[in-house]
Parts: sequence; C-alpha cells; structure tokens
Amino acid sequence: MPAWSFITITAATAFLSTLFMFLLVLLASMRGTQLTRSGSTALFELCVFGLLLVWRVWGPQIRNRVRLWVARLCKWEFWPAWIFYPPVVLYCVWQGIKHHSFSLPAVANLNQKNGGIVGESKIGILSKLMATSPELTAEAFLVEADSAAIRLARISELRLKHGIGMPFVLKPDIAQRGKGFKKIQSLDEAREYLSRVSAPLILQRYVAAPYEAGIFYYRFPGQPKGHILGITRKVFPCVTGDGIRNIRELIGADSRARLIAHTYLKRLGTEAERVIARGEQFRLVEAGNHCQGCEFRDGSELFTRELLDTFDTISQNVRGFFVGRFDVRYWSDDELRQGRNFQIIELNGAASEATHIYDSRNSLWSAYRTLFRQWRTVYAIGAANRRLGFRPPSPYAVWRDWREFATQACEFPLAD
Repeated sequence: MPAWSFITITAATAFLSTLFMFLLVLLASMRGTQLTRSGSTALFELCVFGLLLVWRVWGPQIRNRVRLWVARLCKWEFWPAWIFYPPVVLYCVWQGIKHHSFSLPAVANLNQKNGGIVGESKIGILSKLMATSPELTAEAFLVEADSAAIRLARISELRLKHGIGMPFVLKPDIAQRGKGFKKIQSLDEAREYLSRVSAPLILQRYVAAPYEAGIFYYRFPGQPKGHILGITRKVFPCVTGDGIRNIRELIGADSRARLIAHTYLKRLGTEAERVIARGEQFRLVEAGNHCQGCEFRDGSELFTRELLDTFDTISQNVRGFFVGRFDVRYWSDDELRQGRNFQIIELNGAASEATHIYDSRNSLWSAYRTLFRQWRTVYAIGAANRRLGFRPPSPYAVWRDWREFATQACEFPLAD
C-alpha cells in the first residue's frame, strides 16, 4: 500500500492499542491483583483468537502475497524505483560535484528541452527525423490541445491526407515510460481517448513489424563517429489459452507474468475474465516499455558496423542530438544488422536508459556498471557542450518542468 496509508494505519492502531492497555492497567490497579491477572489472560486469549481468525479468513491471500513478494525480491528487474535507483542517484550526484553542475545532462542534447531529461516534445524530434531520414521514420503528426470533437476531426483529416489506416497510435506529445500510449482500433476508441486526455497528442502510423528493439547511441560533439552502448530486444509477453481458464488465471500460472500481474490486470479490466480458445495467444502488452510489462533481452548479437554507420548518419543529420535511445520496429534480424528496413517510432533523450540491463540473465552489478557508464557519458557530453558555450538550466528549472509533467501525466490513460 502507499507509504502514507501504511503510516496512518500503523499510527492509529498503535494509539488505540496503547490507550486500551492503559485503561486496562488503570482498571486493574483499581480492582485488585486478581482482576489484573484475569484481564491479562483475557487480553492474551483475545489476541490469539483474533490472529487465528485473520489467518483463517485471509491466510491463503497472505501466503500468496508473501510468496509473490519474495519472488519479486529475488528478481531485481522488478524492484520498485525507490529500491533500485538510489545508487544511480548517488553516482549522478558525484558526477554533478565532479563537473560543478547537477543539471549538466540538460545540455547533453541541444535540440531537446532539458536535453531530453524531462518536458521534451516527441513531435519535435520526430519531425526532424521525418525530414532527414523519412524512409526510416514512422510518420507522426501533432494534434493540438482543443475540444474532443475538433481533435477527432483533425485526426480524420490527417489520416485521410497521409493514408494512415486502422490501427493507428495516439500518445501524449510529452510523456515518459510509455505513459498514455494507445493503439487505436476504431473511432470509438479514439473518441474515448480524447475525452480523457486534454494535452497535445501525437498521431502516429502504426508499424506492424513483428520485432522491436531499443538502440542506445551516443556521440561526442565534434566527432564524426559514435558508439552503441547497448541493444535491447523487446519481447511482448503472451499467454496461450486452454479453453478452460480465463486470462487472469493464465497470467497467474505464468512464472514471469504473475510477478507483474497487477500491471496487466489493471490494464485489462473486465477482459481479464474472458476465457480464450485452446491454442489462441493473447498479447499482454503493446507498448515496448519494461514498466508496462514488456520483457527486455540483451540484443548485443544484433550489433554490426553497418548498423552503427546507419545511426551515425541518422544522428549527424539531426543537429544538436548526441545521446539517447532509438526505439525501432523491424522485420528481420538480418535486415537490422544491415542497417536497413526498420522504422524509428521514438527517439528518447538523455534520461533514457540502455534497457538491455533488464535482461533477467544479467547480474545486478552489471546493470549498475552499465548505468554508471551511461551517466558518466551523459555528463561528459554535457560538459563538452558547456565548453562550447551552452549553459545548462538551473536544477530548480528542471525540477519545475518535472513537476509540471507529473501533474499532467495524472490524466494519461493506461498504456496498451
């Protein structure tokens, strides 16, 4: 439960139990030693009875929750952010002290607000990619904030003009970790989405390629060649029907899916009760984000010199971009290795991660080692741009933009 709820309930029960014990002792002292003994015995019996009753009613649920908690604890990729990220935060603080600026990453990319840390416009970077690498970029268009009816008309106009059929993608222009990503299958779905989100949106052509990868790239200012820090294969988990169990039960029976069942079930709603036919596969997530339930695998075997040359060309054509992760959809491993026939669906800035670290086969230390190298590189690129005369914003300005984004993100619907 949320920390404040836990603290409130604990404080209330502690107060009431203390008050009860105080009154019991006070009453016992007035009525004599015998009453004290009988009262203490009765209190003990009452506590034992209460514990047995709780275990009788909620025992199975408690045991399941404990087993699930232990299983998640043993797999660090499912740790909550407040447990996993403190070493990374401390390392970034050290880098800030070393470089005399805590907000230096905000000038790691000069073509994105705050360097891509927070508040950057997705359509801004996608527009540059469409202009410089149109054959490798999934078309995307901005839908300004307005009434739902006007925006629906705008979407219909853009789809007609650019030949975008069903399904298509709607997502907020400013978002992180897949928040608000929606694969739209009908105009009714679009209408419902628009009724919930008032922020500016992106309409993007849906890329029906079977594979997705995240390619973390960086290049220092003034250098013609860059580096690929990591490649992530994104695996979209599915459950296979048996004609008997519903989707909720199939998720509970899957060794990995059950560890993040709350993420899937919250998204599915009542559909989780549907029984799917024997042999039918049901895809649990559409957004290629780990926090949305996508499985990440180390894709280092996809690296080739041809692939790096392609991303060198792409990044050099986007003036002011130096570090971030390209999310791409593609049709075959061989074609991706050759640096062709893929579509960029998003380019994330300095705050993105080399997400291959979340491969369950990786150790916790190897993940931290990669993240330390990543943030060391981000700070070094920011320092290089500072020497060229680009001044980073204040930490307060970055924090203020984060607060503004966090407030706006509350209205975003669950990602597909």
